[in-house]
Amino acid sequence: MAFFNLKTKLFLVLVLVSVIPIVIVTYNSYRSYTELVNQQTSLVASNTVHNTVQGIEDIFSNIERISLTLQQQSSSATAYSTVSDELKKLAKTSDSYDIFIIQNKLKLIFENLLLSYDYVNGIYLFSPDGKNISYGAELQVDYVPSADDWYHKTIANKGQLYIGEPGIKPYIIHSEPSVVFSRALYDMNTQQFLGVFMLDCTLDIFKGLSSDAVPNLSYFVLANDNGNIIYDSTGTSAGARLPQELITRTEAMSGNETEFYNKDTLTVIQRLPVYHWTVIANISLTELYENYGISRKLIIYISLTCAVIFILLSVLLSNWITKPITRLAVIMRKNKAHKFITTDIKPKRMDEISFLYTEYNKMMQDIDNFIRESYQNKILTMDSQMKALEAQINSHFLYNTLESINSIAEIEEVESIAIMTKALGDMFRYSIKTDSELVSAREELQHVDNYMAIQQIRYGSKIRFVKEIGADVEDVKILKLILQPLVENAIYHGLENQKGGGTVWLNGRLVPEEGCVIFEIRDDGIGISEERLAEIRTLLLQPPEFMGIGHRSKQSIGIKNVHSRIALYYGGDFGLSITSEPAVGTAITLTLPAK
Repeated sequence: MAFFNLKTKLFLVLVLVSVIPIVIVTYNSYRSYTELVNQQTSLVASNTVHNTVQGIEDIFSNIERISLTLQQQSSSATAYSTVSDELKKLAKTSDSYDIFIIQNKLKLIFENLLLSYDYVNGIYLFSPDGKNISYGAELQVDYVPSADDWYHKTIANKGQLYIGEPGIKPYIIHSEPSVVFSRALYDMNTQQFLGVFMLDCTLDIFKGLSSDAVPNLSYFVLANDNGNIIYDSTGTSAGARLPQELITRTEAMSGNETEFYNKDTLTVIQRLPVYHWTVIANISLTELYENYGISRKLIIYISLTCAVIFILLSVLLSNWITKPITRLAVIMRKNKAHKFITTDIKPKRMDEISFLYTEYNKMMQDIDNFIRESYQNKILTMDSQMKALEAQINSHFLYNTLESINSIAEIEEVESIAIMTKALGDMFRYSIKTDSELVSAREELQHVDNYMAIQQIRYGSKIRFVKEIGADVEDVKILKLILQPLVENAIYHGLENQKGGGTVWLNGRLVPEEGCVIFEIRDDGIGISEERLAEIRTLLLQPPEFMGIGHRSKQSIGIKNVHSRIALYYGGDFGLSITSEPAVGTAITLTLPAK
């Protein structure tokens, strides 16, 4: 099999020796880089969460700073009066005009805050006696804050900032999802409870946190202790609940931070240290690997390139080493057909392969010389055999013709003797013609005409001769003395012993598509029995025998001799075939190459 030849084996050895180290190095490099990418991914996720937590703490610190400094802010640059002072006045008066003046002064302060922070929906102050001052989103009419839970929790914080639950506030007209920050206000000197400050902010307060995340690779959510999502950086899940898996993992956290992998996502969870909220960041590993994976792809590409180079080198080396041997093997395989081909090139090398080529060429030359000598001797023998066959045919015919002339001369003195003598002379000259074994079909047919001229004088009207030859047949070169013996055979074996007359047909046609010319000699004589026909066909199937110079075959000189001459000259693919039926006639078909 070709798979186990020398070239394949050498190629496989070279590939294994070169490619296996590349595979090992590539595997180790790829694994090390993958571990590095995983570490970097974990670091990116942690940084994302830490930045988000830090941003939230900054937001809360800013809100707390606003609520603390609000009490000391003045409503006028000329008349110094703080928010605390105005709240004290509000608590002591019931006059509508005074309340209106105080509200206007505080609204001026609130307006500055609203202009400074675009995420602030409204600012509200609630005095202990139920009075309220609002700026921004309007409160519901007759709203009583002391009836809400957030109000009591704010007072319970004793001046610490309270963060309410995100969502829609029913006490604010046209409310949208927001988060409320509130603080109980006290006099700095007397610690008198002055009221409650409330700041209503849209969820856009957390919008700036998205800029700290890794673009297009991560998103985060902010959730409270109940598992409700306060803010979603994608803006699709705010107000919904966390998946149960995240709630379970958050509740099972032993520290402030944990991380885990889920399919193609890395999730990091971290709690806010003061406000008991949770930040959950999700990093898309697929997209992250696309960015970090360039180097990994480069490793693979370099390895594949090296592997391809080594494979090509292996092909070249195996081909360079084994090509002379393979070529010699191919030549030796062709020599099974006895072509005895010698190598036409000599390898430019001084090794065992060069020695093989030299010795093989010498051996082929010796065998070729021996075969040539044997064939020359065989050809000489074959030529002598063919000449002997022709001599047998000519002498046999000459004998019969002379006998006919003698018979006619004894019976009657007629002019027909001159015709027979002329025809006989032409035939004899044609028979001894030695220019070439090949003659035109026209010459061979003229030889048949001369023969039939003699036979028709002998037999008279008893024998009729019909010749139908295509115009394109006459110039075809054929072997000489192959038609007349068959016509003679038809007369002597088919018609001579038949009572009454008979006809001999000679037809010839060219078959261009098969590259051959076909002659048919047919008679309506006595025919051949089935047993004798089988013997003749068996005789025709036997190969020609080379008897040597001076030897003669003991076979009949009829159709077997003609068939042998054709087979010797043209090869076994050409010759004649015979069909016959007793009392009907015999037909001989002769197939020759059209040259």
